Amino acid sequence: MHALRQGGCGGQQRESDNMGIQSSCATFTRFFVPEATVSDFWTYVDEKIRRGSFRDGEEGREVVSGFASWEDFFDSSFNFGSYHKGEYVAFTFRRDQKKVPGIIKKQYVRQSVQRYRSENNGKWPSRRERQEIQENVYNWLLDRALPQPSACEAVWNPAARWMILGSTSAKTIQAFLEHFEDCFRLYPVPLYHVQWAMHLLPLEASLRDTLSALVPLNSPNAMEEGRFLGHEFLTWLWFLMEKGESPIRISDNLQMTLHLGERLVLTLPSDTRERVVCTTQASALYEARAALQQGKLVEEIQIFLRIADNEYLLTLESSLWAVKGLRTPRQLPDYDSEDVDGRFLEKMYFLEEVFAALGVLYGRFLHERLTPAWDSETLPRLTEWMGEMIPPATVEKPLI
Repeated sequence: MHALRQGGCGGQQRESDNMGIQSSCATFTRFFVPEATVSDFWTYVDEKIRRGSFRDGEEGREVVSGFASWEDFFDSSFNFGSYHKGEYVAFTFRRDQKKVPGIIKKQYVRQSVQRYRSENNGKWPSRRERQEIQENVYNWLLDRALPQPSACEAVWNPAARWMILGSTSAKTIQAFLEHFEDCFRLYPVPLYHVQWAMHLLPLEASLRDTLSALVPLNSPNAMEEGRFLGHEFLTWLWFLMEKGESPIRISDNLQMTLHLGERLVLTLPSDTRERVVCTTQASALYEARAALQQGKLVEEIQIFLRIADNEYLLTLESSLWAVKGLRTPRQLPDYDSEDVDGRFLEKMYFLEEVFAALGVLYGRFLHERLTPAWDSETLPRLTEWMGEMIPPATVEKPLI
């Protein structure tokens, strides 16, 4: 129980965390983007995205970054405003990096030191001279190294003020934000638990005040300090899928049903290395509830959504910042040359539908969590649910 389980409780192999937005199994992080106070938004975008477009690097530069076309990240010309797709701005962030393997550098430094000695009667270079040799060798090798290109997709909805980036890599996200902020003079906010609630959910002022008291937004550690909200939301979501009503209304004309997927991860908050990974077989769920009773909380959950005739599979983790392994309805390759953006806009329709569903679920959770009903109604129901199918001898007081 206290180790990462494989075999019967291991479930399917985890999907890659770096599949792009266009992928059939998309993974991305979400951001809030403040409104650009300009008179002509699309002229502003055209100017800034071209200013930040990718250009081949000069000699001696290890990393070169810039914006490129959504369709082809080797094309950064943005002919005919190719970034403009309906109401969205869509592009890629390209990052080329040159690398010099340490063993190659060491070999050439050794050869340079030997050459120095042969030219100076066997004298060894001084510390300063050896440092100069190392720098010269590194720069010489760097100029001859081939850049290794990488790219991630970005989609910006200026009307709804959100942006998604097709990466969960901290290094890639940081590089993208630095470049975007430098070019656009706009500062995206990562939409983790509390920021998602504050920026995109229609919460009453009293609930916003309560949430701000729980997780100070100005804290540099707000993501970690408020992670308990993510743990509680994912646990509540699991409870809702087993005990809640179905379907759940998204809007007046749209409803959803949701079910537990094939992956459930629980962890001990004080030691994230202690994890239980479960699938949805009855024996695994029994073990997962036992883990809850031992103080472990839901760290990651896969959910299956049905919205009208559309089916989605996705994974959320406790920061609530990333959507991982999102499978949308299959897109048919029936768009012709006159409708080059049709496939993209259909994909955005699916994503917007998922965002609306998640917003309803998280908003409903917060309306319970931030009111007295959490202690008087929700927690007792959760505690009762956690104890189901667990022998009394194994039940301990839950930490939720």
